[in-house]
Amino acid sequence: MANMSMRTSVDEDGRSVYRFRMTLNERRYRKVVIDSHFKGKHGESVTEEIILEVLKRIDGEVFDPVFKDVEFEYFKVEPIFFDDAPYRLIFLLFVNEYTLGVINCFRVQRRKHE
Repeated sequence: MANMSMRTSVDEDGRSVYRFRMTLNERRYRKVVIDSHFKGKHGESVTEEIILEVLKRIDGEVFDPVFKDVEFEYFKVEPIFFDDAPYRLIFLLFVNEYTLGVINCFRVQRRKHE
């Protein structure tokens, strides 16, 4: 089951790093790194706390990557509902680490998913 603690640090690129345990694609992850990209267009409606809540909604799930390379697997998942609103989450899983990276997260149109 997913859990979180306070932000543990900010990395050299300004990304927030959290201790956050969850399972995706049958692999346990211990850390999530949230890129600040979402703040550019979605900072008024999305916060890091919302992103962490959205991540909790997919704990234990299995997804097919949209792209793979040697270091990462990239994913786009929608809808993920939080507070009765649908979100799109774009993230990557580090192949050789127990780290999940959030690239972007934002609300999507409800009618698309009804």
